[in-house]
Amino acid sequence: MSARPALVLAYFTYFGVLGIFVPYFGLFLDGRGLSSADIGLLLAIVTASRIVGPSVWALVAERTGKPLQVMRYGAILASLGWLSSFADYGFWPLLCGFALFSFFWTAILPQLEVSAFAFLNDDTQAYGRIRTSGSVGYIVLVMLGGWLFERYGSEFLPLSALLFLLLLLCSLFLLPTVTVNAELSSEHVSFTKLIKNTVLVRFMLAALLLQMSFAPFYGFFTLYSRDLGYSGTQTGLFIGLAILAEIVAFYFAGSLMRNRSYRLLLSVCYGVTVLRWYMLATVADNVWLLCFSMLLHAGSFAIAHSCAMQFIQQFFPRKLRSRGQAMYAGVIFGGGGAIGAYFSGLLWQNGAGASLTFTAAALLALAATLLALTLPGGKGAGKTLQ
Repeated sequence: MSARPALVLAYFTYFGVLGIFVPYFGLFLDGRGLSSADIGLLLAIVTASRIVGPSVWALVAERTGKPLQVMRYGAILASLGWLSSFADYGFWPLLCGFALFSFFWTAILPQLEVSAFAFLNDDTQAYGRIRTSGSVGYIVLVMLGGWLFERYGSEFLPLSALLFLLLLLCSLFLLPTVTVNAELSSEHVSFTKLIKNTVLVRFMLAALLLQMSFAPFYGFFTLYSRDLGYSGTQTGLFIGLAILAEIVAFYFAGSLMRNRSYRLLLSVCYGVTVLRWYMLATVADNVWLLCFSMLLHAGSFAIAHSCAMQFIQQFFPRKLRSRGQAMYAGVIFGGGGAIGAYFSGLLWQNGAGASLTFTAAALLALAATLLALTLPGGKGAGKTLQ
């Protein structure tokens, strides 16, 4: 199988797993009798295991020169960790099992992103179009999950996710061999020196705050939607609408990003996120306004993520990109997700603090917007990074 169809399948199955896990995990834990504080703590600890994981796996991939092996072992071990979800023995067994799953899961995406850009010769437009397959996988499983939840309850999650984990593993064995570190610069570039660059620091801090702001949505939106009186199918459709917007945005991201600065793109995307969370805090009981807020996912996630991926690819030289992607995944998705999940759990108060939690998320996104406005403003994203 050639690289592009295999990449499409890998992204589809990877984000298909997340389409089951992310929206319905809170409902699953709630169904197991955990309080919102327990759910927030579990999400925070599980997410925190992803801080160290990406860097560990990136070093393994860099030293062995075998990113595909790293991804495959990660998928195998993540599947084994996921098996803990089938047993109902309370909080601590779930915590241990999901922490293992999360740690090994981090072996996959950073190496997949690096491999994809290597296959595509850093073509952002081609990357965006292939990345849409991940969004398609996500939306298909989100909508299927809504139907399964109504039919079988929250216990549909363990088996459904395991099936797609196994499909993901199969897809990784279909990917052809890729060499991502073959072209090494004759000039030694220090990773430590690069990560102290003030542009990178501002970019990472803004992305961290934005990811923290997503925590209430990822952890509690399905519970929030249920508490507002929406059905499981309606909740699946809301999330599906967001992913449809994401798919369109990913498809056109390459063209949209051409000759535009990171300052413009990220500040607009982060500003849109402020509006999105504030609408969830104040008008989510209005179905049409809630649908409109879901459409803002196109900017707050898809375009913002495409910018971030191109930023990392252009900021770090080829031989350091694996570590750059791993650092981004660990600090942003791991650190930002963990901090956001923990404080969201404290603020949520079993639904009583929902409005306050999303208002706090809007304020975090506003702080991210202000930081994004300090990034270089030259045209041609990535040409004035350092």
